[in-house]
Amino acid sequence: MVAEGLSATERQRLLLSVGTHRGQRPLSPSEVASLFSRILETGGTLSDCARAANLDGTTWVTRFLRLLSLPESVRHLIDWGGNGAGSVTFSSASEIARLDNDEDKEVLVQGALTHRLSGAEVRQVVQLRRRSGRTLNECLEEVVGMRPRIEKRHVYVGAITLDELKCKLKELTQNERDTLLRGIAERILAPATISAAKLGASKFALSGDAKFGAAVNKKKDTLEAEINERLAMAAGR
Repeated sequence: MVAEGLSATERQRLLLSVGTHRGQRPLSPSEVASLFSRILETGGTLSDCARAANLDGTTWVTRFLRLLSLPESVRHLIDWGGNGAGSVTFSSASEIARLDNDEDKEVLVQGALTHRLSGAEVRQVVQLRRRSGRTLNECLEEVVGMRPRIEKRHVYVGAITLDELKCKLKELTQNERDTLLRGIAERILAPATISAAKLGASKFALSGDAKFGAAVNKKKDTLEAEINERLAMAAGR
C-alpha cells in the first residue's frame, strides 16, 4: 500500500517536495506532514509513507509527523532550510515540537523569528527548557545573550478574522498563500521592504527591518483589518 488516500496530484507534489534541493517546492513541510498523516489514517504504515516520498527508511517521516504536534496557528511559518527571515526551518521546527506544551512552542517559534535563531540555538533553548525547569522566555534570553551581537528583526503577527476567508485560504497551498499576502502587504506598507510574508488559514506573519517596523507602527490600529479586507477581495475573485 503506497500513498493510499492521496490523489495523483498530491502524490506528485509529495515527490517534488521531499528529498530534493529544489529552490521552489510545491508543498511546505507541514503540508508534507499532513499527507503522511493521511496515509496513516487510511491504514498505511511509516514505511508506506517513506516509499510514497521515495525516502530511504522512516526517520524523516517521523520528523515530518512531529510537526503536527505544533499548534496550527504557527505551522504556516515552517519552511525548508535556507529561506531567510520570516520563517522557521524544518529542522528547527522539528526541535521545537519536542517541547511539552503549545504555549512554549508558540513562544519559541516567535522567538526564533524575532532573533533569527539558528538550528543550534533552537536546540539549546529546547534542551534548557526541558532540563532546567525555567520558563521558555528565560531560556531564550540566555541563549540569545550568548551571542556577541544580536540582530533583531521586526515581526508583525495578525489574525484572519473572517470565517469565509479562512475556508478559502485552506484551499490554497502555502506558496500561494504567501505570495498573496506578500503582494498585499507590500502595497499597504510601501515603500518599506518586507523580508518575509507567511500566511496560514487563521494567522499571518510579516517581518522586516527597522523601516518595516516603523511602517507597521504607523498602521498598527488598522493593519490587520486592512489585510483581511484585501485578502477577502483577492480570494473572492
